[in-house]
This record gives sequence, structure tokens and C-alpha cells, in this order.
Amino acid sequence: MLNNPRDFSFLLFKIALILLIFAIPYSRALISISTGMLAIAALSELILNKPVANFKNKYFLCLTALVIYCLIDGLRANSVSEWASMFGIKLPLFIFPAVVLIFKEKITPAFIKTWSVFFCISISSATLGSMINYWMNYAEINVLVLQSKNVPIIGGMHHITFSVYCAFAVFVSSYLALNWKIKWAWILAFINILGLHIITARTGLVGFYFACGILGLIYIINNKPDPKYLLLAVTMVVILPLAAYQFIGSFHNRVLNTIEDIKVIRDQKDANYQSMGMRIEATKTAFRIVKKHPLIGVGFSNLSEEMYAQYEEDKSILYKENQILPHDQFIMEAAVHGIVGLVIIILFYLFPVFSNFNKLSPLFISLWALLFFASFFECLFNRQHGVILVSLFWFMYYDHKPVKNQQS
Repeated sequence: MLNNPRDFSFLLFKIALILLIFAIPYSRALISISTGMLAIAALSELILNKPVANFKNKYFLCLTALVIYCLIDGLRANSVSEWASMFGIKLPLFIFPAVVLIFKEKITPAFIKTWSVFFCISISSATLGSMINYWMNYAEINVLVLQSKNVPIIGGMHHITFSVYCAFAVFVSSYLALNWKIKWAWILAFINILGLHIITARTGLVGFYFACGILGLIYIINNKPDPKYLLLAVTMVVILPLAAYQFIGSFHNRVLNTIEDIKVIRDQKDANYQSMGMRIEATKTAFRIVKKHPLIGVGFSNLSEEMYAQYEEDKSILYKENQILPHDQFIMEAAVHGIVGLVIIILFYLFPVFSNFNKLSPLFISLWALLFFASFFECLFNRQHGVILVSLFWFMYYDHKPVKNQQS
């Protein structure tokens, strides 16, 4: 029982967060339910305890602006159902940050540690299950990778977004082991490093190395380490993908598929069923829409219709089934909401760089690097799982201060 009724809201907040964390790889419905629970918890906290929340936070204002733009899109929507579906995905961009800001004073380092452990266990279970499935269907899946198909993810999570989660789980697990001395977290880090090279999409894999580079650069700036340790670190980063290419079939085939994609783009060959080639065509098509509607874009629910019309106007060589939407978040936002939407996304990513970036927690820096890199290849702000990363995870880890030599 609760000793104080005013504790109810924080208890509900913790329960909803745990439910959401374990639902991430497995259930979209439970994610929606837990999001609703978080909203109720936040409203209860406002009523019962009247916390002081900084709703003028610049990141919160950016995400709120995107939600407002999406709401206004309803006035020009050709398909109300499509608009409602997208608005439902976008609304948590407002809900998650608001919840964290409301409970900010109660989110302690110990709370972040517990949250991080649950997150790593959740993602690692999906990674391990997906790797087992891969080994059970080894030959069949390796052939699919050569054809630009994805390795199936247990739970049905989108493979590109999962790759970003998997990469981030490596950094969080390593942080738990190094800073909070939870030694068994190294096992979770190892599982997800394997997963990155065996089952995940290229976005998370390359994003992982990009984030490693950013963290390494910041470490050099802050600590000026011995050059021999730098050489050792660089050697490990080089050896790991080379070993994966030699010994992991799916990684080997993914590299071959990437080379083939690059040749298609370089030689301007038929891009049908070529992942990167189709993305390039989609980006070009979306850019033409941006040129036609530079100020206010075309709105979320109208983008598909505008894209297909532009493909037709350009006499695209892509078959109808391959005429995809842009996968670049910046181009997507420019097409949907024009220059203003694009500026909001750019500012969202640039603000941390000009806010003592090298003093922020390694957890946040790795998250920032992964999301920034992934946004060039995936529309994270338009997917349920992506929204969790750019809003809930962003706000949970942004103000977390590095803590050393803590015992688990």
C-alpha cells in the first residue's frame, strides 16, 4: 500500500516505464497502453504534487512544434484516417518529454541505472532470440541478405530501428559495467555487438562505429590519453569488422550487397529492388516536391499521393511497388512541412553541440550520434519506436551526469 496518496503518480510512472521498456521489441499495443499510463501519471503528478516543470526547454519546444504542425496538417489532409494514424504516432513526441520534465526531480541516478538495466535486458533478449533464429535458418537468411532483404527480428520490430536500439544497448551495457560496476552487463554488451554484425541493418551497424568515433574524439579532447592506448582502440575498431566479414555469413553478404548497391548508383543501373538505389530515387523525388512547396510542404497525409504523382511526372524507372517514400528524416520533414520543419529538426540536433557537448554524459552523446547518423537513412520521427528514442530516451539521458565507481 502507498504510505501517501501523493506517491501514486510516481508509482504509476515507474510501472508504465517498465512496461514500455519490455514492450519495445515485442508489442506495439503495450507501448501505446504504457504511453497512456505515463500521460495519466503525469497529469496525476501535476494535480497532486504541483511540480515545477521547465516547459520552456528548447528540445521540448522543438518537438512540440512538430506535433502542432502535424495537428494543423489535419486541415489539409486528403485522407483523414491517414492523418489520424500519423498524428497518433507523433503525439508522444509531446507526451514523453512532458512526462520526464514533470517527474525530473524524482528521476535520480539510481533510477536511471535501474531503467538502463531493464532496457539492456529487453533489447538483448530480442537480439539473442533473433540470432538463434538466424542460425536455425542460416542458409536461407544469408541468401535473403544478398537480395537486400533484412534478417528477421524476433517480435516483429522494424529492422532498421531495431539496429539503432541494438547499437545503443551496447553503449548502455558498457556504461553499466564501467561506471556502475555491474560486471554481468558486459554479457549484454557482447550479445548486442554480435547482433549488430550478424542480424541488424547497416544503419545501426555503421552508426555504432560513427558513435564510437564521436565518443573517442571527445575522450581525446577531455583526457589526452597515451597514444599507445589510442592505437590499441583504433586497431580493435578496424579488426572487428574485418573479422566479422571473414567469419559471419550475413555480415559478409551484407558487405557484398552494399558494394552491389554502390555500383548500381555509380553506373546508374536499374535501381529496382536495390535498397540504396531505391532510396536515392526516393530522395530525388522528394527533393522535387520540396522545390515545388518550399515554405509549408504538402502535409503528412498527402505525401504518399504527392510522391506517386511526382514519380509519374518524372517517368521513374522504378516499378510501382518500389516507389518508396524518402528515408532521410531531413528531406522527409522538408517535403512535409517545408523549410520551417527542416530548420526545427536541424536545431534539435545542433543544440547539444553548442551546449558543452563534450561535458554531457557518454550515454547521451552515444544516443545523439546514433540518432543523428540514423536520421540520414531512416525517418525516426515518423515511427513509433523512433519517437521513443528521440523523445523519451533523449530526455531521460540528457541531464544524466556521469557517475563513477558506484557499486551495483
